[in-house]
Amino acid sequence: MRQAILSDIHSNLEALEACVQHARAAGATHFACLGDCVGYGADPVPTLDLLRSLPNLIMIRGNHDDALFLDDVVDVPGIREALDWTGTQLAPVHCELLEGAPYVKTVGDVTYAHASAHDPQAWEYLRRPEQVRDCLSATAAHLTFIGHVHVPMVFYLTAGGSLRELSPEAGVAVPLSPGCRYVVNVGSVGQPRDGNNAACYALYDSAAAEVTIHRIPYDYVSAAEKILDAGLSARFAERLMEGR
Repeated sequence: MRQAILSDIHSNLEALEACVQHARAAGATHFACLGDCVGYGADPVPTLDLLRSLPNLIMIRGNHDDALFLDDVVDVPGIREALDWTGTQLAPVHCELLEGAPYVKTVGDVTYAHASAHDPQAWEYLRRPEQVRDCLSATAAHLTFIGHVHVPMVFYLTAGGSLRELSPEAGVAVPLSPGCRYVVNVGSVGQPRDGNNAACYALYDSAAAEVTIHRIPYDYVSAAEKILDAGLSARFAERLMEGR
């Protein structure tokens, strides 16, 4: 099985289309979305429609998807306004897709979560070793995929109990040793924050036992212009260009 793992799309249709096209060309027959489908961007409806069309889709709920249905105050300027605007665009079928998604899902030896398999609704940014260990302890799976941080990263626990990490090189497969357990942050499709404005997703090849992070150039100028045209925060448009 070749599965494309997408996360943090944030209503960026151009980025999603580019990643899906690349994944299909690379032989992906299964897809997973780790949440934060909406927020920031100006194309929530076509973004969700494209996700709904993907074969063998696993859907996970992210914090922006969750906040869409809540009245919580959001500290970052513009986010609550973007979510409220998004809510006016969606049809019931889109809301059902987001509300029906679980916070964590395990299929076989793979766990899917937005932020962490541990206390998933805390929405912690998984960066510290103790957070990674908590995530690993929350599931028996060999491999856990997450997003939320918007930066691709691979953490792995060796058979001897050592926790290590690496910054994966785009397009270079990371072999998955049967003696290790892994937490893979797949980065962000629609809002990369590592200084690279190319869309980011992971391709998991179960037969070859490897994961590859891909960076896909896309028309971020058009995506940014749509944000401005919709009256959403200009900062959201700027971040697309900066990759921040």
